[in-house]
Amino acid sequence: MAKFENPEDIKVIVATDCGSTTTKAILIEFVNGEYRLITRGEAPTTVEAPFEDVTMGVLNAVAEVEELSGRKILDENSKFISPAKDKEGTDVYISTSSAGGGLQMMVAGVVRSMTAESAERAALGAGAIVMDVIASNDKRLPHQQIERIRHLRPDMILLSGGIDGGTTTHVVELAELISAADPQPRLGSSYKLPIIYAGNKDAVGNVEETLAGKVDLKTVDNLRPVLERENLGPAREEIHELFMEHVMAQAPGYKKLMSWTDAPIMPTPGAVGLIIQSIAEQYNIEAVGVDIGGATTDVFSVFRPGGKSVFNRTVSANLGMSYSVSNVFAEATLPMVMRWVPFPMDERDLRNRIKNKMIRPTTIPQSMEELVFEQGIAKEALRLAFIQHKNFATVLKGVQQQRTIADAFDQRASGASIVNMMTLNMLIGSGGVLSHAPRRQQAALMLIDSFLPEGITRLAVDSIFMMPQLGVLTEVQPKAATEVFEKDCLIHLGTCVAPSGPVKKPGPMMKYHIELPSGTVSGTLNYLEMKCLELGVQENGLPEKAKAVLEPERGFDLGAGKGNKVERELHGGVVGVILDGRGRPFDLSTLSESDRVRHLTEWMAELNIYPKEQLEHLAERKGNRGDAQG
Repeated sequence: MAKFENPEDIKVIVATDCGSTTTKAILIEFVNGEYRLITRGEAPTTVEAPFEDVTMGVLNAVAEVEELSGRKILDENSKFISPAKDKEGTDVYISTSSAGGGLQMMVAGVVRSMTAESAERAALGAGAIVMDVIASNDKRLPHQQIERIRHLRPDMILLSGGIDGGTTTHVVELAELISAADPQPRLGSSYKLPIIYAGNKDAVGNVEETLAGKVDLKTVDNLRPVLERENLGPAREEIHELFMEHVMAQAPGYKKLMSWTDAPIMPTPGAVGLIIQSIAEQYNIEAVGVDIGGATTDVFSVFRPGGKSVFNRTVSANLGMSYSVSNVFAEATLPMVMRWVPFPMDERDLRNRIKNKMIRPTTIPQSMEELVFEQGIAKEALRLAFIQHKNFATVLKGVQQQRTIADAFDQRASGASIVNMMTLNMLIGSGGVLSHAPRRQQAALMLIDSFLPEGITRLAVDSIFMMPQLGVLTEVQPKAATEVFEKDCLIHLGTCVAPSGPVKKPGPMMKYHIELPSGTVSGTLNYLEMKCLELGVQENGLPEKAKAVLEPERGFDLGAGKGNKVERELHGGVVGVILDGRGRPFDLSTLSESDRVRHLTEWMAELNIYPKEQLEHLAERKGNRGDAQG
C-alpha cells in the first residue's frame, strides 16, 4: 500500500469494521471538493470454523463495495490495488475490529476507589471491556481472587497501585496473586499473557521478580504518580500496542490483515470514542454518544468543566437488546419498562418474549405491539447505562488535574459528576434499535425519554453504523472523517427544547417565537405538553436553521438561568424541533394510570411516533381483553 505524507493526497479510502458477527466495508471518495460516502457492503465475519481467517470476510465485504460502486479495488490475487487511479484502486485501507469479543481485560489496583478505578479508566479509554476489577480491599479472599483470574482468562491484565515513593507491599501482593493464578490467555496457547505494570516505580524490581517467566510483563509510568493526579496516557498506549502484538495476532488471519492496513487496527469502541472526541473538538461542543448493541451499551461523552475537554467512556456489559435483554428487564423491573407502553400487556407473555429474544438474538419485532414493547426496553437500557456513565464521569473536588483529551478521565470517588445536561450540545445515538427504528421519530423519542436532555440539545443518529471506521480515519485523514461524519454518517433528527425545573402546578412553562422557513410560529408550551415543529434538512444533507426567542416562566431554565429569555439558532432535522414540556426531573410514575396512558398517546400522536389508528386499535383491543378477564 502507498503511504502518504500529505493527507491531502488521499482521495479514495476503503475502511472496514470486523464485528463479532458482521464485517462492514465503506468506500469514501473526494468528489466535487469534498469527501463523501459512495457506498457500503457487508458480509459475515469469518474468524470461526470452517473459515478461520478474518480476511475472507473483509474481502467479501469489499467485493460487495466493488460491485455496488463499479470501482475495481482488488486485483486477481485479492490484493488491494494502490494508489487509486481513475475507477481503480484505493489510496488508503484501514480497519477496526471487535471480532472474537473485542479487547477483554482485567484490572488490578490496591484501593478500589483510587488506583483500581484509575486503571479501569485507562482500560476503558483504550476501548476494552473490563471483565473484573481486583483490589486489595474488594472483600474477596485471596483464593477467590485467584480463582476469578483463572476463570475469566482475559486478553491482558493492567496492574497498578501505590504512589511513587510510597509503600510497595500491597502492589507486590497483587503481583503474587496473579503469579499464583498463572493465568492463560483467551486466544492462543503459544504466547504468555501480557501484563502491564503501571504502579509505584519503587516496586518494579519486586513485581518483575514475582512474575518472571510466567507472563509477558511490560512496565510503564505510574497511573497515579501522586495522589492528586492521574497519568493514563502511557498505560493506554501500551494497551493498544499489546492488543496489536498479542491479541490481534492470535486471531485467525489478523497478521495478514495487519499487513494490508495503512494504520494500526483499532478496537471498535476505541475508534467510536475517537470520532466523538474529534467532532466535539472540531465544533467546540459538548457531546454524548451511545452505542446500544445486543450484549453491551457503550456511552461516550465530552464535557468541558472549567473550559477543559474531558472525555469519558463506559461499557455497560450487562445491558443490551438481545443477549443481555433479560438483564435489562431484571435490573429495570417490569413496571419501569411498562410505563412507556400505552396499553396493558400480559406479564407471562412479556417474559416469554424476553427469553425468546435472548435465545434468538437476530429476531426483530413482527407487530406494532412488539415494537412498542421493545422500544420501551431500549429506553430503560439506555437510561440505566447513562446512570452508570454519570456515576463514573466525575471530578475530584478541589484537586488540580492535568490530562489531555485522549486520556482524560476524572476521579469519581468523592466528586460530583461532570455530566451537565444543560450545557450538552449534541446527543448522538447508534446501534440497531436506534439506527434502524422504522420511523426516525421513534429514535428521537427514545433518546429524549432515556437521557432527558435539558435546555436546547441537538439530536442525531448514526445512519448505518460507520462511526468506528470514521474514528480510525481521524488518525489518517481527519478532514475526510469529519466531512463524512457530518454529511453521510449523521442523520440529523432535530433539536429538543426542554425547560428544566420542578413543576409545582400545571400551567405554562415557556413562550416561544420561532422563525421557520414556512413562516413564524408563536405560542405557549404548557406542562405535560409536547409539540413538534417542522424544520427539515437542506439538499446538501445539513440541517435547516431557524431563529428562536424562548422565554421560560419563572422557575424554569433554558440555559441562561431561571426565567431568563434565550435567543438561539435552532437546528432542524428529519423530525424537526421538539418542544418538551414535561419538566426536569421528569417521572411518569407520578401520574395516575389513566393520565399516563392518555399523555403517552397524546405525545406519540403529536410526534407521529406510531400510526395513530393502529395504536388506538391496539389500546382498545387490549383494554377490552383486560375488562373481559376482569
